[in-house]
Amino acid sequence: MVRRNGFTAGFKYNGPTMFEANQPAQTLPQKRSLWRNRDFLKLWSGKTISAFGSEISGTAISLAAILTLNATPMQLGLLGALAGIPALIIGLPAGVWVDRMRRKPIMIASDLLRAAALVTIPAAAVFGILSFVQLVLVSMVVKALTVFFEVADNSFLPAVTSRDQLVEGNSKLGISDSLAEIGGPAIGGVLVQAITAPFAILVDSGSYIVSALLLARIRTPEPLSQGDGQTPSMTSEIVEGMRTVRSSQVLLALLAATAVFNLLGSFFGALYSLYVIRSLGLTPVLLGVVISAGGVGALIGAASADRVTRRIGVGPALISGMAVHAVTALLTPLAFGSVPQVTAILLFAQIAGDTMLMIFFINAVSLRQAVTPDRLLGRVNA
Repeated sequence: MVRRNGFTAGFKYNGPTMFEANQPAQTLPQKRSLWRNRDFLKLWSGKTISAFGSEISGTAISLAAILTLNATPMQLGLLGALAGIPALIIGLPAGVWVDRMRRKPIMIASDLLRAAALVTIPAAAVFGILSFVQLVLVSMVVKALTVFFEVADNSFLPAVTSRDQLVEGNSKLGISDSLAEIGGPAIGGVLVQAITAPFAILVDSGSYIVSALLLARIRTPEPLSQGDGQTPSMTSEIVEGMRTVRSSQVLLALLAATAVFNLLGSFFGALYSLYVIRSLGLTPVLLGVVISAGGVGALIGAASADRVTRRIGVGPALISGMAVHAVTALLTPLAFGSVPQVTAILLFAQIAGDTMLMIFFINAVSLRQAVTPDRLLGRVNA
């Protein structure tokens, strides 16, 4: 790959980049499947197991608050809000730490510490001292450690795959996340009913231990960041990461697109359930079916992203993914007719929209990983 100023000048696909989307795509060469890459299989297996565990514990912690502690609606809202605070505070510092150290040990430590934090919930339940405050604190600790894990994970993938297999790798990891999103809450509900909520959380604790063991078996050497022997300040390293994004057209465009999507998507998501039930007349059951259809769409998108990218190129996949998702989102306020008709429209919007959105995000993450120097991956991903 040709490099200029430390950046990868081109994403090594034979198709167009995101800034060459108007040019015809070329056929991409066939590569050895990542299923034959033992280290990728260990990474994929560990993340798949922990993804299911996380979905299970997400359900179980909420149900522990409701069923075991009789939490009020206000307390449940507080639990969700406080658990999200660590991601806002430690995201950028986590990126610096990930760039200063090898990524695999950070991922293993995050897994083991999450397992230890979660196991305190069933332990407290056994002794009859489980409290709402403990649920909040454990949730915050787990979320904080998840930030470190996810930043390190996104930065570690290029170490176990070639750059032109990043879309395939992210597609396979996306399939795992989608399956966990679809099946994890249901499994969590069954476990809560069978063994109660606090002990269902043990399953997630165990999943993190298994993930850590699998990650520890990865043999691919991981280079340390090459510095001048001096450790710069946390602030200067965060600023360097921001400058890296600002100086790259590709990274800046990806940041702008995802930032706008996240901002407007949060407004859309906050009002979606209220609008669908009160204005469109769907029942809570139908709302659940419609939302679950989005998980199916995400699974389809994750499974097809690599083939789509090889067919049309990275740039067209990015543009068409976000454009189609935006168009399908318009179907929600434009939906009309009987409840069955409205439900059909919303189902189509969820499946088609989330299919294309997953294709966008897989290509966005892959492109970001490809054009960012390894020593800056943590900060840029954060």
